[in-house]
Amino acid sequence: MKSWRWGCLGFAIAIAACGQGEAVQSPQPVAVPAAESCAPMESETALQPESETRLPFERFDFRPTQVAATDTTLTFTGEYYSFTLCKRDRTWGVQTLTPTPRTEADYADYYQALAEPDYEPVTGADTYQARVRLDAAWLDDESAPSDSLEQVIFEVIKPGESDPVSTVLYTNNDIIERELGASAGIPEVSRTLATDDALWWAIGFEQGEGASGIATVVQYQFDTDEIVLWQPTELENAQITDLALTEANDKLTLWLGTQYSGEGNPYLPAKGLVAYSPANDTTQTYTTENSPLVGAIPTRLWVEDSQLWVATANGVCDVEWSTIDQTDSWECWRFTAMAEVPAERALYASLLAETSIDTLETSGPVELLWLADTDISQPAAPLRYEISYEPGITTRLSQGAEYYVGPEDAPGYFWWPGQDWSWTGQRFVRYWDQVAVNYVGGGPQGIGPNSYEAYVADWQAMRGEFELLSLTPDTAEIRYYSAWIDAAGIEPWVTVTEATPPKLDAINPTEAVLEELKQAAR
Repeated sequence: MKSWRWGCLGFAIAIAACGQGEAVQSPQPVAVPAAESCAPMESETALQPESETRLPFERFDFRPTQVAATDTTLTFTGEYYSFTLCKRDRTWGVQTLTPTPRTEADYADYYQALAEPDYEPVTGADTYQARVRLDAAWLDDESAPSDSLEQVIFEVIKPGESDPVSTVLYTNNDIIERELGASAGIPEVSRTLATDDALWWAIGFEQGEGASGIATVVQYQFDTDEIVLWQPTELENAQITDLALTEANDKLTLWLGTQYSGEGNPYLPAKGLVAYSPANDTTQTYTTENSPLVGAIPTRLWVEDSQLWVATANGVCDVEWSTIDQTDSWECWRFTAMAEVPAERALYASLLAETSIDTLETSGPVELLWLADTDISQPAAPLRYEISYEPGITTRLSQGAEYYVGPEDAPGYFWWPGQDWSWTGQRFVRYWDQVAVNYVGGGPQGIGPNSYEAYVADWQAMRGEFELLSLTPDTAEIRYYSAWIDAAGIEPWVTVTEATPPKLDAINPTEAVLEELKQAAR
């Protein structure tokens, strides 16, 4: 029985504790041939089981939140799964993890922790203590004026001392002045690094309902006892998810993972992978549109010698960072869900379609793209999987392309039904982390009608690849390469597959449409 509802997940989920969990073995493990230097690993693992407290698509949450390295392996671990690469033969092992149960926190303790977070140790030459906190009157008094000063403060305690060295990173007035929001969101340290001469921290923050922050990297220099701030102008309010450092020819590069958040949407694409040069305050971005990156939101970065590892909710890339602009410097893998689907299983053109369009001709493994309820108001309502369907389905949408002129010198905004998909040179593709996790607005949005029945829209494609056949201000015609099947009796597994490099030199067909709309708007 499904006890959750859209918009009613509650405070417990919002502040849930997350952990690595324990390994759950696949019911039918498939052994990876062991490399000489690696222990045997399982190449497949069972998809997370259904949970009464989690939404169906959360079973596809592959986001790594930790990286662990040995001489022979690299392991990327999230709340639900871990993925381990054998460095020698480039094979992957996968485990399903038991997530930490979501529990409701005490409000008083929660707000106390916001106002006075614990110091976290970080070891360089010696052990330091550091934290970032929000200094705001409303944390102590809910009736405090809404226009009260809010300050995000960073503090570090040196070894043998008790009083911190502190600095203000930004205030709510800074946020308002830059038109990034109305108040300062709760900050957090998203990554800590130690080098021979300094300590480094990447600062993340809460976003949504007017709250925001300013992208900030903090450095504490041992020799000068100084706290130095970098706030890349081109990142503005992009949250920094992770930080890695490289240096070549005395040039330091800060590699940053980025994302946004919104109300009910904790993970939204931002600037992708960012290479920031502190020496001249310049950035270079690597996204799903201009690089082989297999995911929109880098959640974990790892540097080993000449290699930069970039992990997203969609997969992992191994990049020769000194030649990152060359496509052949990238090697990427995708996190993939698969299932054996019986022959003659009915195929539907949309999530809620009552009449099938076809049946599978033969049984065999198919790629699973999504999982959704057909009726949220009914606990026993069936689920459907969106699967890869190569014959494809052609449809004409009643929504077309629009261009909104920005104020003064600000860039305009281009909208069309496939805007959440990425162009790969032949088709438009939507990665796992490009699906907005909208907990309060009816769930993730796909392609199809916007009207709802029983809180569910009749989406034709949520993650299916598609070709753009035509696009006008009034309509869009696409051929999408996915279909829907009833989920009953399907036992999916998770594996890792090699990613196909995109054709970066192929012109995006929406560019001509955008140019026409810009001309019409002048």
